[in-house]
Amino acid sequence: MSTHDVRPKMIQRIISLVPSATEILYFLGLETRVVGVTEHCNYPEKAKSKYQVGTFGYPQLSKILSMQPDIVLADGALHGKLIEELQENKIKVLAATPISVDDIFILMSTLGYITQTEITVQPLINILKERINKLSQKSILRSPRVFRLMSTDPFVTPGPRSFQYDALRLAGAQLMDFQSNDPYVKVPWNQIREFDPEVILFCGVEKGQLLPLKCKGCIAKNPICHRTVDDIITGEGEDIVAIQEKRIYPISCDTLCRPGPRLIDGIEKLHRLFQS
Repeated sequence: MSTHDVRPKMIQRIISLVPSATEILYFLGLETRVVGVTEHCNYPEKAKSKYQVGTFGYPQLSKILSMQPDIVLADGALHGKLIEELQENKIKVLAATPISVDDIFILMSTLGYITQTEITVQPLINILKERINKLSQKSILRSPRVFRLMSTDPFVTPGPRSFQYDALRLAGAQLMDFQSNDPYVKVPWNQIREFDPEVILFCGVEKGQLLPLKCKGCIAKNPICHRTVDDIITGEGEDIVAIQEKRIYPISCDTLCRPGPRLIDGIEKLHRLFQS
């Protein structure tokens, strides 16, 4: 995470280019200071009414500058060029790319610091931390081998330098060991079979469930978030425990995909699932 010294001046006008950061701002009670978001900032519902400065992947510099923000919240990995342009225009930027659940709490604390709201923000953060601590204190009856499927062509799963990997670990999952430290890892089918997951999770839907809207800019003809278990299992891997025992679960993207306060709900939900 990186930012310039923004404490001396009260931060009143915030633009968030990251959907999870927008959720965090609302969770911390800072929504009245949010003057701009992206078209992908769809939670909470009220965030949709804020001025939109483009999409998550392609924010528009001219729209951001027109709003005269005191600070812009950006993704350090995705918005590199834009961050340079904002800084050239003397706009302060808080850039973050959480790779662990603790990083989310650090971002929340930083927002409390720069907005001078630590007194109200810290108790909210402490509640989330306590919920995570309670999970770690519970006796884990089972620690199932879990594979999180993000894509099927190729097979992609969260790697050790991703908040999703950390969230699954905190939920009690036994995960693949990787030589790579990449946030997302391509995994060959034979490696999945060797791991023999007892639980497979994918962003999908139950049969007959209404399909979620495609994310703006998605070009996939059949995105994984629109698939059912039958679409995922095509006859291969009948010797895998998760397939034999029908422990393949579609989960909402909201459960695990955004590094914000709802991720804690997702960790608790998956903990219960793994213990069932």
